Amino acid sequence: MGMGARVIFAIALFAAMGVAWLAFQDLSFERDRTLPEWKSLSEAENLLRQKPIPGAWAAGLFISERGLNTALESLKDAQIAYDPELKADEDTVVHLRNVSVDFQPGFAWAFLRLDAYSKKRNLTVKYDGQASLVFKGIEEGANGEAQAVFALSLLRLDPDFGWGWFNITSRNYASDLIETGLMPKFVEAFTMDLPFKNSFAYDLKQDFTYTVPVRDPKDENWIKVQIAIPPNDLSQKIHAANAVVLNGGIWLLTDLNEKPVASSIIGEPPPEIQDDIVRLRKNLERIRTPKLNDADIAFWINGTVARLIQDKFNQLPAANRTATVKSEQFNGRLADHEWRNEVLGEGEVFAELADPGAVAATIVTKAVGISWTKGRRLKVSLDAKVEAKASLDLHVRPITGRGVHTTVDLIGNTAIEPGFDARFEIGEVGDNTIVMLKPDIGCRNIKLALKTIGKAEFEEAWVRVPPVGADITLPLGPQIVSNMLLMSDLPFRRQGRGADGSPLKVIAGDDHFLFTPAWTEAQYAFVPRRVEGDDGGLWIAANLSTRLLGSESAGYDRAAAESKLAAAAVKGQVRTNCPGEPGLALTIGDLEFGGNEELAMFFEERGLPLPQVLGGLPGISGTGPTIPSPISPIPGFNVPIPSPLSSTNAPTIKTIPSPIPPIPTPAMPKIPSPLPPTSDPTMPKIPSPLPQTPGPMGIP
Repeated sequence: MGMGARVIFAIALFAAMGVAWLAFQDLSFERDRTLPEWKSLSEAENLLRQKPIPGAWAAGLFISERGLNTALESLKDAQIAYDPELKADEDTVVHLRNVSVDFQPGFAWAFLRLDAYSKKRNLTVKYDGQASLVFKGIEEGANGEAQAVFALSLLRLDPDFGWGWFNITSRNYASDLIETGLMPKFVEAFTMDLPFKNSFAYDLKQDFTYTVPVRDPKDENWIKVQIAIPPNDLSQKIHAANAVVLNGGIWLLTDLNEKPVASSIIGEPPPEIQDDIVRLRKNLERIRTPKLNDADIAFWINGTVARLIQDKFNQLPAANRTATVKSEQFNGRLADHEWRNEVLGEGEVFAELADPGAVAATIVTKAVGISWTKGRRLKVSLDAKVEAKASLDLHVRPITGRGVHTTVDLIGNTAIEPGFDARFEIGEVGDNTIVMLKPDIGCRNIKLALKTIGKAEFEEAWVRVPPVGADITLPLGPQIVSNMLLMSDLPFRRQGRGADGSPLKVIAGDDHFLFTPAWTEAQYAFVPRRVEGDDGGLWIAANLSTRLLGSESAGYDRAAAESKLAAAAVKGQVRTNCPGEPGLALTIGDLEFGGNEELAMFFEERGLPLPQVLGGLPGISGTGPTIPSPISPIPGFNVPIPSPLSSTNAPTIKTIPSPIPPIPTPAMPKIPSPLPPTSDPTMPKIPSPLPQTPGPMGIP
């Protein structure tokens, strides 16, 4: 055999030996999936034994396979490496080139493509892998938001490179990463955090002004009142959840507890573990999945959440359950009327508020009841008490002279038991899509009768006023109750870098890693698509939208943006007044004017002419007049208040000398007649034509 042949033979022998060595060398990492799959199925069965899924759970989030794969896009091309401060001798960097998930009952498969690269070794190894997707729990961030954390549990890993003696170095590197357990640690350090809103909150705060017309013309006679409720959030947070993997998606269920619901301890698997897996999978087919249609995720809210909110409200201090109504400005008169009387002539009576803050009321809600009804609706009932007071100035004035006035204080209270419905709707505010809880109060009036505190009296005696009453109508309708924002498509942000631009630190037990995603900022948005209700609760279907940005967006605060969006939704709400909404109606009994003596004294003290006295001549008693109430209450709810004073006989008026002395009658001058005086003519004596007859007693 020649030299050339021997060389060729040696090369072929060494190549064959290398191929044989490579063939017998096992470079794969593999875990048996049977046991973790059986445990996952057993935990789901334990939850199902406790109560139906999802109907009996307070709340839940169902993420479809499509939705979770959309979220997993954020892990593509991410890198992870040891923190050099704790492990400087290992410079391997693992790139997650691709990841996708496939859901089966009780188990979620994840398929991976990875690269492992070492600069100091100048080597790169590609891997194909399989893992199970594991829900790690809910973490609350510093900004008050929460995130559902998903991780990978590696099941199998296979290097992907060609055969040849020149790949021996790469194969040694791949073997070291697997045998030392570095690759499982690297892979399982990748986590996907899906941020979401983990609380339902409604701020009770109300603070707005409302103009109440009191009489025509309404633009001239009104009271402006302020309606206020102190701020207080009725909120419920989601701190923990249990995961149930189904065919096509995963349920994250919560009872709104601090910790996940305790499940029975999972024992050892039976000898026929595969048969038990088949049985457990069949049991999971009973679990309901939402009808997503074209949506990616669904939120479930059980009707029991309404009861939790109800209990939270009823446990609030009384001050936080109290609405205040206070006048702050008024214009015109509450009522006025002109009158005429035979004694006093013409006059007028009118009433107005004593001062801008003269009307005040409190509405204390003692208890609230909230229940779920079919068809996306809540039914709300209230047990409340209203207390009110008002201070009025009452003026009585004869047009011929100065009048009098007095201040009348009124108080009253009543119990009310209003109820209303609230419905859930999808709406648009600007460019955003939101889900709102919209109270449907309708139009109703809280009617309150006020009465005087004691007797209303004037200092002057010439007029008396019986008790004064007022019927106040407080508005309760769409103009005083705001919509509540439940959900919006505003994005949640996740930062891909530390505050100084460095990679994110991940702690996994004793190992510290540096995680560097391919993006600087990721934005996840849940876009509402449908709202549906049934006997058990509410479904909200939404799409999951992701945006991966190469730079950080400055100045974005989601909580502030959602508060602004909620304010815009309330501002856009139509606050129409209820038709025929009145306001305030006065009830005043008969005005009683004093007797003659009191009237005379009143006019004398003011130097006024004494008018004609009704019912007698000067100095003789007359009966004082009674004028029916010149102020007619506004039609509506009235409580008539009879006058406690009856008419009295007036005292005798004193004889008062006239202050003006009498003027003497002037003497008339004697004017001589222009005709001379003549003597009266002598009348002739004419004898009687009748004969003279004898008189009585025989006297001729």
